[in-house]
Amino acid sequence: MPEIEAGREDGELIRLCLSGEQAAFDDLAARHYRRVYSVIYRMVGNREEAEDVTQETFLRVYSRLDTFRQGASFAAWVRRIASNLCIDHLRRRRERTVSLDQQLESGMEQADQSASSRPDEKLAMAEDTRRVLEAMEELPAKQRAVLVLRHVEGLKIDEIAETLKMPQGTVKTMLFRGRRAVREMVGEL
Repeated sequence: MPEIEAGREDGELIRLCLSGEQAAFDDLAARHYRRVYSVIYRMVGNREEAEDVTQETFLRVYSRLDTFRQGASFAAWVRRIASNLCIDHLRRRRERTVSLDQQLESGMEQADQSASSRPDEKLAMAEDTRRVLEAMEELPAKQRAVLVLRHVEGLKIDEIAETLKMPQGTVKTMLFRGRRAVREMVGEL
């Protein structure tokens, strides 16, 4: 099997993969894995579940690669699959079981990434992050997906609409209502 070149575009890798080059899919998955995992983790709030849903996402991508529309954005297509799987996963999950330790761990990761090196600022940031994540857990799955895609992934309204297959007006409404709900739950930070 030939070595896949690092500089190849997604479209070329997809064509190679569809012609039987497993290394091409490995390269595609490696290229997009981290960002997909990040979106999923922010939506499900649990490392193990995020890993499971991420694996399921790439299995789905692999099995449906022949349905990908050439010329479209592969990253947006993968993000759409990941978001839909997260929404399904969250709907199936009967009750939220993330422990306080996991929430604090997540908050500390956010605080560690900040430029601040003062311990009191890191602790305050971790607490704020924990409170926001707890509040987001209370939101409906699609509303949470919109907030994650906008504020964590930095997508524009039209990109979120394309990813979640919903009108831009609906995205704007969900974004507004989601922000308001989180603000009401946590107050001003």
